[in-house]
Amino acid sequence: PIQTMPFSPIARAGFHCAAFIVLTFLVAACNNSKSTSPEAKLAFDRVIPKPSAANATGKTFLITKNTTIVADTSSTGLRDVSNYLVENLKAITGLSLNVSPKEADGAIILTLQGGSPSLGDEGYELQIEENQVRIIANKPAGVFHGIQTLRQIIADKGEKASANEWEVATGTITDHPEYAWRGSMLDVARHFFPVEDVKRYIDLLSYYKINILHLHLSDDQGWRIEIKSWPNLTAIGGQSQVGGGKGGFYTQEQYKEIVAYAARR
Repeated sequence: PIQTMPFSPIARAGFHCAAFIVLTFLVAACNNSKSTSPEAKLAFDRVIPKPSAANATGKTFLITKNTTIVADTSSTGLRDVSNYLVENLKAITGLSLNVSPKEADGAIILTLQGGSPSLGDEGYELQIEENQVRIIANKPAGVFHGIQTLRQIIADKGEKASANEWEVATGTITDHPEYAWRGSMLDVARHFFPVEDVKRYIDLLSYYKINILHLHLSDDQGWRIEIKSWPNLTAIGGQSQVGGGKGGFYTQEQYKEIVAYAARR
């Protein structure tokens, strides 16, 4: 037979105290897990185009001044896209983040390791946990598209913006393009647009994962690209546009600049 002895008053008090301490610890631990704000809860619904799969988990990753970007910068493609992410996060949050090859808690990790073959060259998987963000792809183009999705789901604070921390809803988003050619045309023949306007247009296209820019360079309203052996094409043909404006054209150097800018995006 097993004899049971009731707790003494002192032992009972000690048990209650220990139970209170454990309960307090558990509550404190739970409080370290931050739930998603109302603004961030809508984040996955803001992604354009709609991803192949998206599953929100209801918590929050915080981008702060201590957040790092992790990427293998010996790869030219990853170095370029990691610098692109740094530039864009600074524009969104005002924070100047560093790129590091070493993984750490609180990091945004860009990797070409572990991607599914089904992602192809432009697909990605975006894994967002409370202590880490990981963008996985087979090629730098896929990482780039994952960065665009990350940009779209950072919670917009509007006038209440704080430079201290920025919310990103947790969960997983997986996406790959349905069509290889996703293009848009800009008609610079009828209405001429300067280089900076074309770059802005490229930025907007890449934000929505459009991957082809078609510049319509010549029509009866104007000729827009320099051909050095035929200077009158631009000297005469480049000086008009619809509505009687002064028109314009791109020098060969300017056109190279546009092509390079588009290639990086």
